[in-house]
Amino acid sequence: MNSTTPPLLFTGKHITLRPITPADTALYYRWLQNPIFLPYKPYLKLLCPTPAHLLAHLSLQAKIDPRSEIEALVIHQKTQVPIGIIGLAGIDRFNKKAEFSAGFIHGHGTHALGEAINAGISLSFSGLDLHKLVFYTTANNHHALKIMQRHGFTQEGYFKEEILVNNDQRVDLYRFALMRDHWDQSSLYKRLNRIAPLQTNIDILNEL
Repeated sequence: MNSTTPPLLFTGKHITLRPITPADTALYYRWLQNPIFLPYKPYLKLLCPTPAHLLAHLSLQAKIDPRSEIEALVIHQKTQVPIGIIGLAGIDRFNKKAEFSAGFIHGHGTHALGEAINAGISLSFSGLDLHKLVFYTTANNHHALKIMQRHGFTQEGYFKEEILVNNDQRVDLYRFALMRDHWDQSSLYKRLNRIAPLQTNIDILNEL
């Protein structure tokens, strides 16, 4: 396995973002067992029941060109401790859209989380030239629902028993959307830039 650290996608005041690699399998798998992290990708724990399954999944994703999925490890600048993952899935380069996800295992303060979300969304629009981001959240993820409803994300649907998260449990999903043209005028963008304004160029994702 190549242990070379990939180049950073983003370096900010509070966090850095670097691509997830197969070398991160042990950490990623441990996080999947934590209920706090599970909303990031609720289906992945069932899809990858062992570290070997997760390694195979990450290795396959790394071989696809152009990438249909990009995941970045969020690393706290001060402590250099990984605190979460920002991800894009189902990247449709023709229609310029993708599904955006974020999951955090440690808080490390509002500034770090705010900068990570701000950078992730801004990278998606400016770096990959996407037009639309899609967000899914479970009905019991009240924090995520509150953010998207409060900040004017467009609710596109509610899907009953949409995904399997355990062998005998299906969960409902809300679907929201955010358009590039609306991002820098949105109240969430303005709030995040008050908390942790981006201070760097963010066009590196064009290389992925």
